Amino acid sequence: MIQAPNYVNPYLQCPVVPAPTYNAVKIDVNNPTMSAPGVGQVAMNMPQYAQAPQYPAPQYAPVTQPLYNYPQAQMYEYPQAPVQPYYMPQQPMPQMMPQTVCPPCICQQPEQQVQPAQVAQTVAPQVVPQQVIQQQNINAPQPMVTQPQQTPKETPKVEVVEPQAMAPQVDLNSFIAKLTNPDYDVQANAMEEIANMVNDNPQKATELLDEKVVNALTSIINADSSKLAGPTPEQIAARQKMMKGEQLSDAEKQLASTITPMEQAERNKSYAMFTAAIMQKLYADEVNKLTGTKVPLTELPGAVTIVEQLKNNPNPMVRTSAIEALSYVQQPEYKQDLNTLFSIAKNDQDPMVKEAATSALAKLEQLA
Repeated sequence: MIQAPNYVNPYLQCPVVPAPTYNAVKIDVNNPTMSAPGVGQVAMNMPQYAQAPQYPAPQYAPVTQPLYNYPQAQMYEYPQAPVQPYYMPQQPMPQMMPQTVCPPCICQQPEQQVQPAQVAQTVAPQVVPQQVIQQQNINAPQPMVTQPQQTPKETPKVEVVEPQAMAPQVDLNSFIAKLTNPDYDVQANAMEEIANMVNDNPQKATELLDEKVVNALTSIINADSSKLAGPTPEQIAARQKMMKGEQLSDAEKQLASTITPMEQAERNKSYAMFTAAIMQKLYADEVNKLTGTKVPLTELPGAVTIVEQLKNNPNPMVRTSAIEALSYVQQPEYKQDLNTLFSIAKNDQDPMVKEAATSALAKLEQLA
């Protein structure tokens, strides 16, 4: 076995050079240097590089100013905790309390030697207004403020007064009693009073727009007067002499002016139709005022009864009164119906009825 000559590898005897370390923490900012190959030392201690020239370490100009200029103020500024004040027991708030200035803190003047008397004076309790205490220590328990107890005011007693029924202005029962009275003169006076009230005080007369009043007037109009005592032949003769202008004795004058029960009943029929016409007009006006509608002629209270008297009553005086009553309530809405009725009455056999119908037609034509 051939042994190799004793050959020493120069590379194996080179001292181990530690690997350069790069640590930013260890870098000197004012005179920075790096431990790197070729900078201030030989890269490796090898024979072939033994005679290599040594490169001096690079020289840098000394740093006269810091590399970074930034403010030296603290990054976070927070209020310093004040000295915990001494709280006095709760006392009533004075009306005017001067605001006291807190003495300078002892720790802020370390160079001055504080005497015990000064310490006692400094730490002496200060009277601080309640508002300042609340601002300095928000989390401190707030004192309870007791409000003076107020005596409740007595609630005035409200007396409830029951509404009083409005007293009627018209004695309705009295009028009904008069209209149903068998005395024809009492009936005539009651109807005359109603007619005057409607003309003088229509608002008061509206209380008479009652069904009982209408029924009483209707009963007077439909009353059967054929069985009542009428004028005697002597009365008829005395009246004819009076109409001719002849002289009459006292007995004849009294006999001619006496009105029989049948004549009183027929007279009250004329009064009742005219009174009913006045009430019908008042009723139609009130309905139009409240609802803005017109009441048809056939729906006026008592109008149908008046029309029947115009057609069928044998007394020409009653037929004439019926024409005058219907002409009193005429309106443009009733023009067609009234024209028909008056045209029929114009052909009546009695001259007085003809004259009344002709006058009513002429008045009807003047309506718009």
